[in-house]
Formats: sequence, C-alpha cells, structure tokens
Amino acid sequence: MTKTVAIGNQKGGVGKTTTTVNIAAALAARGLRVLVGDLDPQCNTTSTLAPELGPYTLAEVLDVDPSTREVVPGSAAAAIAPAGENWPTGIDVLPASPVLSVREQDTWDGREYRLRRACEGVLEPYDAVLWDLPPNIGQLTVNGLTAADEAWIVTDPTRYGLDGVALIMGAIERVQRYHHPDLTLGQIVINMHEPDRQEPKFRAAEIRERYGDLVLDQTLARAEVLRKASGAAAPVTAYGAEGRVPAAALDQLACTMFEVAA
Repeated sequence: MTKTVAIGNQKGGVGKTTTTVNIAAALAARGLRVLVGDLDPQCNTTSTLAPELGPYTLAEVLDVDPSTREVVPGSAAAAIAPAGENWPTGIDVLPASPVLSVREQDTWDGREYRLRRACEGVLEPYDAVLWDLPPNIGQLTVNGLTAADEAWIVTDPTRYGLDGVALIMGAIERVQRYHHPDLTLGQIVINMHEPDRQEPKFRAAEIRERYGDLVLDQTLARAEVLRKASGAAAPVTAYGAEGRVPAAALDQLACTMFEVAA
C-alpha cells in the first residue's frame, strides 16, 4: 500500500531537500519503489535527483483547462521520469521548474486539490511517495499537504528554525481543518545538529520542551559529507566510509517514517 509523506518547514536552509532525497535513496536501496515530487520552484530536489526532463513538469501538470477550471486527472504521469544515474534504481521524480511559482497565484475554486487530482491513479505502483514542500506556506505547500497521508517537519536547531516549525504546524492544522481531515502529523526531525555546541544544544532542548513527543528522539548530525553529496547530485552512500554514519542515520529515519523493518 502506498504511503505519501509531505516534508516541510516554513524556513529554508534546514536541510529538508537533502534529507528527502537521501530518504528516497535509502528506501530504494531496500527495494522499495519511490516517487519524489518537487513542489519548490527553486527546483533543488529536481536538480539533485537529475532526471532527464521531458516537456512536462509540475508547472504544466498543475495548470488548469480554462474551460473546465480543472486539472486533468492522472496527468502527473506524463511528467514523471527516473532519477539520474547516480541514484539507486527505483526512484522516480515528479520534477519542478521555475515556472511552478506561477501556481502560487492561482485563485480558482479547488486550487488546494490540484496535485491530489492530477495524481489520481498514478501513485499506486509506488511503495513510498515524498512531497518536498517549498519553504513557505502558500498554495504549493497546501497542495502537497492535501495530497499526503502524513506530514513531517525537518528543522535545524536554531531560533529561526523553531519559528519555521510553528508556522508550518499552523499550516498543517489549517489543512486538516478545511481541506484534508485525514492528514496525520508525523514527527519533527532535528537536522544538522551539533550537540557539542551550546546554541544548537539549547535550541534542540527548546524544540523538545515546546513540542514534546512530537519531536523524534533520533537527530541528524551536521556532516560535511552531506554537503559534498548534495553538490555532486548523489546520495551520501556514494561516499563510502566517509558517508557511512549519516547514511545509517538517514536509513533509520526512512525506516521510521515509512514503517519499514530495519
């Protein structure tokens, strides 16, 4: 059965995209079929997973027919492409383009459900679907949340990260109230943690104090090899012994998020 998870934070720069693509790699390495949808017009997930782009991206998929004011059900299938050669077999990408930013301005009725409708009949072949949300709480974030089974939050242990968590939590609650009452809240992942430094240690404790059991016990440590992997558009597993510790942590997170036996 397909499980669909939206990963977000209102603040950018928290390592959300790096976490998302490496979760996808960990799941694919375990034999799962994974779809990663890039809802951010910055296209970082798309450029990192490096699919061979065709004529369609999410910008075209989420556009509407002027006569019906509807997207075409199932149209997302036309934009899906396999991830590039650096990535494990089994990862497909629903890519973004900079034009996707235009979709934030849509005002027609039903705009919150366009992604969900465009994916009708498309997601069933996948074991896991990941929506990488943009770092804001606009229509693309609402679409990703409305098309998900579960929402997870990734944050860095900073004051601004904590503010971003509060904002995305508010967005999740509004989507649950008005658009998707079956959306469940997963957990908050503290990323890029440096427990030996005072400020990250203080902010991590603050996040745990404020959100309690919603915060995942596991944290993801800051690691230079993750920056290398992102720059090379490759999974951290490609870095062998240097990437072993963060790769194991991301595999553990992937198994927790998608309830896969470790």
